[in-house]
Amino acid sequence: MLIFLLAYFIILVDTSLVFTCSNEIGRSFAMTTNQATWISNAYGLTFGSLLLLGGRLGDLWGRKPIFITGLLIFGISSLTVGLATSMFMLILARAVQGVGAAIIAPATLAIIMDNYQGSQRDHAIAVYGAMSGIGVSLGLIIGAGITTLWSWRAGFFINLPITLGLIWLTQRYLPASSRQRRTLDWSGVALSFLGIVGLINGINGYGNRLLSLLIGLLLLGGFAHHEISSPQTLIPVAILNNASRTQAYLIRFVYSAAITSFWFFTPRILQTLYHLNPILVGASFLPMTLVNFWSAHQVDHLTCRYGNRQPLLWGLMIGLIGFLGLLGIHPGGNYWVTVALPMVLIGYGQGWILSPVTTLAVTGLSPSAAGIGSGLINIMLQLGGVTGLATLATLFSHNGLLSAYHFESLGMALLVLIGLGITLNLVRVAAHQRLVYKKSN
Repeated sequence: MLIFLLAYFIILVDTSLVFTCSNEIGRSFAMTTNQATWISNAYGLTFGSLLLLGGRLGDLWGRKPIFITGLLIFGISSLTVGLATSMFMLILARAVQGVGAAIIAPATLAIIMDNYQGSQRDHAIAVYGAMSGIGVSLGLIIGAGITTLWSWRAGFFINLPITLGLIWLTQRYLPASSRQRRTLDWSGVALSFLGIVGLINGINGYGNRLLSLLIGLLLLGGFAHHEISSPQTLIPVAILNNASRTQAYLIRFVYSAAITSFWFFTPRILQTLYHLNPILVGASFLPMTLVNFWSAHQVDHLTCRYGNRQPLLWGLMIGLIGFLGLLGIHPGGNYWVTVALPMVLIGYGQGWILSPVTTLAVTGLSPSAAGIGSGLINIMLQLGGVTGLATLATLFSHNGLLSAYHFESLGMALLVLIGLGITLNLVRVAAHQRLVYKKSN
């Protein structure tokens, strides 16, 4: 439990660490706003686009060696980020960090699937799901404190000793998993990776963005055709045959698009509009983090009593109110009403969202598909975040600062509303199935 929680925690912290220190990093290299988004996007892009590969490698070659490889890549690239002397070196090292994270993230959830059974597995998945929200929130606070007390570089330096310690713990305590005698679908890997890269670059990138977008969509279409027709697929068809699992992936995608945009835009508005230093920005997220801990602690009891769908529905409703509350942020507003209250609602709702949606996404997976299934839920997290952030930044960055943030908040609320609609369908289908079962008996 310590190994997978700490490993997942450090990659989540590095997802959000840059949000509270992006202004400082940008000033270090004279970056524009669009260039600064690539501090996050470079990490999220390689993370999201290589998760299928990372998950499948763990299934085929064994969790333990792949997990250790991911930790080593992550630790060395973190050190390189901290030592960066140019914008290009920084963004490239962040991209390599994403490669390490793409190996670590699916391995952590697959390790749970391998080593826990029954109610212990349900509890471990719930803890894992809660960590995906709490880890990022804590990352904002940790990033703010380190940036203020030392420098933004120190936030990346600390990853190296942590990853070395995790490698030692893994080597000593993690049992080896079985390997499959199958070859890797390299054609599927290449099509999925290049398609995702083209898609994100087309939304917010360099060169001819329309051409990049079209190429990305064509490559992803080719990937889908390849997966349907190839006997040796990257994604086993059985994973996507389950309607509840597929809808859980979609909910994770749209919610990640909303919450990642919130984590990126809100610290910037607090620093620029309210003139808060990084440590005060981090402290402003503390109420959200505390209620997230509290509601995540409740979710085990709620899911035992009501199943996963109902708490997920309630969490999205509460979160939607919170995102709409961000429209009240203005320079003369009271912090507790205009900033803290919406954050508290978002944090409380999030505690009821992430564990149930993760459980719905992995329930019923066979051990041979645990890695790739875990990779898919993490793809939704990363790809949703990069897509949402890039889209909202591109659509509204030309507006004034406060006006842009209000439009971005509306976009976040719309994304949560889409997730709420999908969840309502899940609840409706489950209620219908129960009714049919009662009638048949």
